[in-house]
Amino acid sequence: MQVTLFTKENCQLCDAIKYELLDLQAEYEFEVNEAFVDSESDVRAATKERVPFVQIELKGQVVSRFAFPVNQVELRRAIRNEMMKRPERQG
Repeated sequence: MQVTLFTKENCQLCDAIKYELLDLQAEYEFEVNEAFVDSESDVRAATKERVPFVQIELKGQVVSRFAFPVNQVELRRAIRNEMMKRPERQG
């Protein structure tokens, strides 16, 4: 699973989501990428959303998106649910 955080410099909300993702990454072992945008219009052109914006992909397909304001509880739940679907997690 790959999680991309669309972010920009000096964005406190982006930093909060980044740290949440890093905590989740330590727990569930997935890939986290940051996509820095120069301006709000750049990310809107790419995602139609404001930063911070989180996109979760599984096998190259987008399975979840979280737009501003990102709800950390829902984000955590979505990542946990996707990770629990992985065959190596099932027992």
